[in-house]
Amino acid sequence: MTHPMRRLLVAALSVAAFTAAPVAVTTIVTPAVGSACLPGETGVTNGCAPFCLPGRYLDTTTGLCLPVPPPPPPGPMSHP
Repeated sequence: MTHPMRRLLVAALSVAAFTAAPVAVTTIVTPAVGSACLPGETGVTNGCAPFCLPGRYLDTTTGLCLPVPPPPPPGPMSHP
């Protein structure tokens, strides 16, 4: 009767160990700060880099890289 109980205990401990192992690996590999880069940047091997190509910006509502809008026209000049 002791042998079946021991087998059940070993099986239960094995299942618990295999279930906890992926969680431990994820905890070790995951960086401490989840969002270390600024909005519009993505993580690369040695820091952060812009997510979009030059001349475009990341629209956070749509997730698309849109063209940078042209600067506003100059205002009217007043003469003294």
